[in-house]
Amino acid sequence: MDRNSSIQNIWLILVIWSVIYVTDYYLTITFAKKHKAHLYKHLRFEGSLELTPQFQKDVDALRRVSPQFVMRWLISVVGLYAIWWLSVVSLKQPEFFYFLIGALVLREATVHLRHIRNLAIFPIAKAGGLKGQIEQARWSTLKLSAVELFSFAGTYLILAIFLLSWFMLGGAFGCLVAGIQHWRMYKKALALSKTSQEGIQTSDAPMELTGERT
Repeated sequence: MDRNSSIQNIWLILVIWSVIYVTDYYLTITFAKKHKAHLYKHLRFEGSLELTPQFQKDVDALRRVSPQFVMRWLISVVGLYAIWWLSVVSLKQPEFFYFLIGALVLREATVHLRHIRNLAIFPIAKAGGLKGQIEQARWSTLKLSAVELFSFAGTYLILAIFLLSWFMLGGAFGCLVAGIQHWRMYKKALALSKTSQEGIQTSDAPMELTGERT
């Protein structure tokens, strides 16, 4: 393959990846602002709106610039370039890079669809389409996220088989890994919720009085 054209392609890929990665964070911040200003009276979520633990404090504080996010973005860009150079330029095996970029980009594409759906709730609520109030437990949010990610993993896997695409196979793998992570978080959150409920029930139970009769 032509080295110069490959360098041009990798810079384009890095720009596209950066745009996708950055818009993920800012769409989260946008929804958090709308939720805090307008949607809170209809939709309440236990804990942070952000599911990734590393970004929860920054999202909760509505920080437009997150040092944690910037650091991870820089690491991802450097890592992508290094893997591209190793697999495409040095080893002449581009399949691994296609797999990796598929895992990253298609996972982010899945998350972006979630952002679009969440932002669509705002005009619905503004038009009076939401009535009453819903409060969603943390564990249920994580479980729904895991199920959604598993569904997209299956979809990308089917496409990978029919298209013989390493890119789609990477997307299936990326969504599967994220789904497993959220499923484990759901299990921990559910166990914590049950423990808290048992503690509340124990504290609310009437105390038995014991003593000797005279």
